[in-house]
Amino acid sequence: MRAASGMLAWCAASLCACSTLAPAPAPPAVATAATAPSPASAAPHLPPADDWRTLLPVPFDSTVAQVPFALKEVLLFQGAVQTGAVQTGAARTGESRRADSEPGDCFTTAENKPRLRGIEPDDYVLCFYHDRLYRVEAVLRLSRELPPETFQHWCAQWLEGLSAPQSDAERCAGSDADTTFEATLAYDTELAGPLVTVIVQNQATRELIEQRRNEATQKPPTQP
Repeated sequence: MRAASGMLAWCAASLCACSTLAPAPAPPAVATAATAPSPASAAPHLPPADDWRTLLPVPFDSTVAQVPFALKEVLLFQGAVQTGAVQTGAARTGESRRADSEPGDCFTTAENKPRLRGIEPDDYVLCFYHDRLYRVEAVLRLSRELPPETFQHWCAQWLEGLSAPQSDAERCAGSDADTTFEATLAYDTELAGPLVTVIVQNQATRELIEQRRNEATQKPPTQP
């Protein structure tokens, strides 16, 4: 009897020790502001073909060689785009001459232009600074039959989820993290119809360019 009682006491002590050593179940994870996605990075509620992000063939900071189609180097003079030397893959021929207002090498393509809102751009330019993509610009020619409120309707959709949104009758802009978006409406001629220019830029690179430009203009003139 004493042996049985001792065995029961030993088992009870063992169970107590086991229950003491067993780890407590972890509480469920609680989402915090640091882990929750920000509104600027939320996916837009638009088909890819209608989203301005479709103009980016590769992410910002990609090199020329990473663009998945052939490019043509362009000449930029006072905002006009003229075709220059041909760029195929990573091999570059010719030198880029450009307006001082847009530093870096800029390229276009005769093929693979991304359609935005079902429209193939008249002009489609990718600009690189130190061989890193930082700016994309597209010019869309709209049909004269489109309702006048089309641009404002598009802007309302394009600005959804962006930070610091701005909008008026002929311009809208906003930011998605370090990417800035801007669309402007203009009229070439009454017969040609309206033009929408969309510019997507890497804000950090744009600020760096402006900083270096300001530093260059503030340097004292070289003594003869």
